[in-house]
Amino acid sequence: MKRTINLALLIFGLIFSYSTSVQGQDIKAGGGLAYGSEVEAIGIQVGGVYNITEEVSGAADFIIFFPDGYDFWELNLNAHYDFYAEENVHVYGLAGLNYATTKVDLIPSGSRSNSEIGLNLGGGAEFGLDFANIYTELKYVLGDADQLAISAGLRFPF
Repeated sequence: MKRTINLALLIFGLIFSYSTSVQGQDIKAGGGLAYGSEVEAIGIQVGGVYNITEEVSGAADFIIFFPDGYDFWELNLNAHYDFYAEENVHVYGLAGLNYATTKVDLIPSGSRSNSEIGLNLGGGAEFGLDFANIYTELKYVLGDADQLAISAGLRFPF
């Protein structure tokens, strides 16, 4: 678990360091909370969004869920397409890849882990505030670890 949290902090740090090195680009980074239907647990999400064009953006996030008895985390790489965009409101569809890992500690025989790759399909909305953007996303992961996930949080522009 400690290694997973360190990995999340490393990814979050890389997003912030990359965003400060790219001048004049529309980059947002932040975090929030997520809920996964398969793991039936709440998780912590960190991630970032990079606007490629006015309608298309790339996004990456890392979510650590906290189910009872085992560790579960996922890494998501998505593309967003804005269906509706006004000054402070964006509604988008998303599609991308999901990499999920489960680890169970077995006493006394050590631990066992499993990793799976899936496809993300969903949508979200982002609402601008003076200091940050509030976002919410609903996505379904198609694959061995079928899961409906909902997340919400804040993204800060750079």
